[in-house]
Amino acid sequence: MTILEVTLDQALAWRLERHFLDPIRDASVEEVRCALPQARRSAYTTIQTVLNRLADRGLVSRARAGRVIRYRARISEADYLSRSLDTILAGASEEARRGALVNLAERLPADELAALRRAGDGRPRR
Repeated sequence: MTILEVTLDQALAWRLERHFLDPIRDASVEEVRCALPQARRSAYTTIQTVLNRLADRGLVSRARAGRVIRYRARISEADYLSRSLDTILAGASEEARRGALVNLAERLPADELAALRRAGDGRPRR
């Protein structure tokens, strides 16, 4: 998968994942589709394909309920964001990766930057 395919796939996947932030909530393809803003609503088969890809990656579970397959989040929003960033950054050069991380850090509010520093202080250096 190219970086562009990952980015496009993750753009839709992110919108779908936002629908599943509550791990207790589950939904069918059509329920997910209808929950998306109408201006950004994709075709049923597109939503189904992305949900199946998310299931294949272990991000959502699927279970048959009668004739309908229902999907449910298996990871938290924070884990999803971390995995997404890992995937995107893994395909970048070291220079681009560092630049992107610096850009992100520069845009963080002071309290989030402080939390990031605290988390990094206890980590062994590579």
